[in-house]
Amino acid sequence: MAQTILVPTDFSNNATAATRYAIWLARKLRHNVHILHAYLPFTSAFQSPNANETEEQRARLGAEKSMATFLAGFEDMNGVQISHSLVKNTLVAAVEEYVERNPTAILIMGTHGASGTRRDILGSNTYDVSKSVSVPLLVVPDQPVRFDIGHVAFFTDYHKDDVQSLNDIKAVFGDALEKCTLVHVVGEGVVPTEADTQKLEDWKSSLAQQTGFERLDAQLIQGKENVEVVEETVDRLQADLTLLTLVGGRNFLENLLHKSMAKTIIISPKTPVFLSAKKMD
Repeated sequence: MAQTILVPTDFSNNATAATRYAIWLARKLRHNVHILHAYLPFTSAFQSPNANETEEQRARLGAEKSMATFLAGFEDMNGVQISHSLVKNTLVAAVEEYVERNPTAILIMGTHGASGTRRDILGSNTYDVSKSVSVPLLVVPDQPVRFDIGHVAFFTDYHKDDVQSLNDIKAVFGDALEKCTLVHVVGEGVVPTEADTQKLEDWKSSLAQQTGFERLDAQLIQGKENVEVVEETVDRLQADLTLLTLVGGRNFLENLLHKSMAKTIIISPKTPVFLSAKKMD
């Protein structure tokens, strides 16, 4: 049975980019696409029931009109089955309910939505959903990306949860995932030693043994943990996706505050960024 790629939308330009990527990916993996919009009408205890009902109808009609306009922008489906729904609820609750009731392979969202005007924060919708949903999340940049998933740049700090990260991306992309390059940044002014090189090679061997994925390369990078180093590395590797492990699962507020590499990769991605499924408590 075909699985579904779920794309929550707020009808922004970034949501459009995420949807185009989802349609391409669904065609490659033979999945379906479901586009979800959650809305909450304005209601007040100080208004009459009729006034609240009118507000609810207005919100529903506005959502229907926006969805119709949004869907009209995607003409070349090439056999991809696309469905959509409008849900009166918070976005997080709507996404969680959909995932619970439907076989969902992955969730795809943009880095920023309609209200994401600052470049130093992750869009609030994406951030809120990322903390709770129990399927892998692919964060797609608003700039055009190369539509391919063959080569993954995996930024690693040798955490045990790297095993889950690699297993999750394997499970979603299957044989389409051709190669993964482990990247470890040793820091500016630090000259990598033979021991550093051996540690990365040992970690590569361990991941291959634990996941069964043997098409692994490894590179040590000398430099700051900043956007320039990340982008230069991704460009040089000609990577199609970026993978990293967020310690503690996807409730990553603390990681965003204290792990500069994770923050750099997620809020200013050069490629789509794959985040593993949220670990259940």
